[in-house]
Amino acid sequence: MSDDVVIKIEGLWKRYGLPLPAIIRKGWNLVRHGRLESGKGEDGPWALRDINLEVRRGETVGIVGRNGAGKSTLLKVLAGVTAPTRGRVEIRGRIFPMIELNAGLHLELTGRENVRLLGAVMGLSRREMESKLPDIEDFTELGEWFDKPVRMYSTGMLGRLGFGVAVNIESDVVLIDETFAVGDLKFQNKSLARVKEMRESGATVLLVSHSLETLQFVARHGILLEQGQLLTIGSSLEAINAYETLVFRSEQKRLEHRVRNRISSEEVNIYSARVYGADDRTLHEVPAGEPFGIEVDLKINRPLERPMFSLGILNAAGILCKWNISEEDGLAAAEKCGTFILRAWYPENHLMNGAYEVHFATRDGASFETLERIAGIVSFAVIGPRRARGIVAGPCHWELFPFDSKFQAAADNADEYSTAASEKR
Repeated sequence: MSDDVVIKIEGLWKRYGLPLPAIIRKGWNLVRHGRLESGKGEDGPWALRDINLEVRRGETVGIVGRNGAGKSTLLKVLAGVTAPTRGRVEIRGRIFPMIELNAGLHLELTGRENVRLLGAVMGLSRREMESKLPDIEDFTELGEWFDKPVRMYSTGMLGRLGFGVAVNIESDVVLIDETFAVGDLKFQNKSLARVKEMRESGATVLLVSHSLETLQFVARHGILLEQGQLLTIGSSLEAINAYETLVFRSEQKRLEHRVRNRISSEEVNIYSARVYGADDRTLHEVPAGEPFGIEVDLKINRPLERPMFSLGILNAAGILCKWNISEEDGLAAAEKCGTFILRAWYPENHLMNGAYEVHFATRDGASFETLERIAGIVSFAVIGPRRARGIVAGPCHWELFPFDSKFQAAADNADEYSTAASEKR
């Protein structure tokens, strides 16, 4: 591999446990699928499937994926904790793995003694380790606990100790697995800043975190794993967007198959509902910012003097994002009875990326009696290039002005007003 490539992975497969014998696997396929399946058993319980990746010197790579995607397994293979089932992994330089908080720590030794132990494992001489001890002690901010047995440490203190060693010992490759979550906010910010310093000094960092904001702040590159397969390689933002899209689609499927909460008076029948686009095609995914509509096929079984309909759109967290009532939006429906197609069109789509479900209700406008209410009548996902932050999307107008005399005068006037108000009180 080239000189600037420090990690090279070729055809990496990883399976935990022993593979089933061929005769048992064929029998299982016959029982489960009703047929014999040929092949090499590549559909078995693989934690990693045919991973090919190159990481260059000085790159910081964020690894994202759902639980069970293979993120921690990949770091363990790179750290040498577990061996590949097949394929090849090549790493150049000294590697420091932070894949478990208490990995390599002896619980009966003090924090200071454990730091010396980790330094020896990393190949540092006693003199080198003693020279780094003050920096590590200062970084961890453990105070008197630095000289107490590690078995007395909390989870956050263990994270401080391990992280203090990792970022103060010069390593070519650092592997971090979810350890940013430990410690208070001040320590997390200090750790993030140190990781950025390591990147600028030429260290290669691979980190797993469910905090997407952390990954976007630290990592310039990103990969997405799903069921052991590498789906996306690109910038950290590209990997995060792909991950969020994957989650939104999964959430939409969950909402689609969820048991609906329904209240019915039998005076209204709901036959079907769908989300549709400008070309009238049924949509399960609405492009971010694009208009869409909701259609309900229903039957009103008795004449209603003022039939009213309402639609509520809720996100996956159950937060109401939009609510519309037909009468307030100008639908004049008097003395209706029979079968109808009800359509509601949203010309402005300000929904943020995410998964959504629709709640629908029919009321008698004269008595305000609810005749039919269905929670989750239809579901959909909003997919687009933006990050999923907040509830509504939409641009705002930005301006950046030089600080000149006009703004200085405005600031002086504000100070004078504040002083006068204080004197008046």
